[in-house]
Amino acid sequence: MARLYRSDKEARAAFITEFPNLRIAKWSIKSYWDDDYQCIAWAECYTDRKSWPGVGYTWPEGLPRADPPEAATEDHFVQRFALLGYKQCGLDSSFEIGYQKVAIYANDQGVTHMARQHLLGRGWLSKTGKMEDILHPNLEDIEGDRSILAGQYGTVTLILKRSWWSALISLCLFRGLWADIKFWLSRRVYNYSF
Repeated sequence: MARLYRSDKEARAAFITEFPNLRIAKWSIKSYWDDDYQCIAWAECYTDRKSWPGVGYTWPEGLPRADPPEAATEDHFVQRFALLGYKQCGLDSSFEIGYQKVAIYANDQGVTHMARQHLLGRGWLSKTGKMEDILHPNLEDIEGDRSILAGQYGTVTLILKRSWWSALISLCLFRGLWADIKFWLSRRVYNYSF
C-alpha cells in the first residue's frame, strides 16, 4: 500500500502533463495518490482492489478472463458491470435523474480506462492510474489519441447505466461517501489543501 500526499501544484502539473485537455477544464482532486486500486475498481466503487479480467486481479468467478490481460475488450467489462446492474446506453453521457453511468475508454490496443458519473451529475470521477482520483466535468477532459504509440486513454467507446436503486443496493453510494470522508479527514490531519 503506497499513499502519497502531493501538493496541489505538483499534482495539477502532473495531471496536465498526462492529460492536456485538463488545461481548460475546471476539475478537482478527490483523493491522495494511491496504488491500492485503479480505475475499474473505482468505477465499481471500490478502493481496496484492482479489478481487471486478467490473472492476478480481482475478477468475478465465471466471467471470461483476458489472456494476455492487455487483450481485455469492452465485452469483458459489459459482462462484469451487468452483474452490478448496468446496461448499455450507447454514447449517451448526459445526466439522467435516477441513473448512474460509467464510461469505457479505449485506444487501438483495447480498453484503457473507466470513469464513473458523479451520482448527482456534477461530472465524472476518474482514478487515473496510480495518481489521485479527480472529478472532471466532461469525458473528453481525459481523452487522447487512440494510437497505441501515444500511450493515452484514447476515447470513450461505450457508456453503461444503472438505476440509483442498484447503486444503493450494491453500497456504491456509501463506499463513495466513505472514500470522500476519509480523504477530507486525511487532508485535515496532513494539512494539505487540494
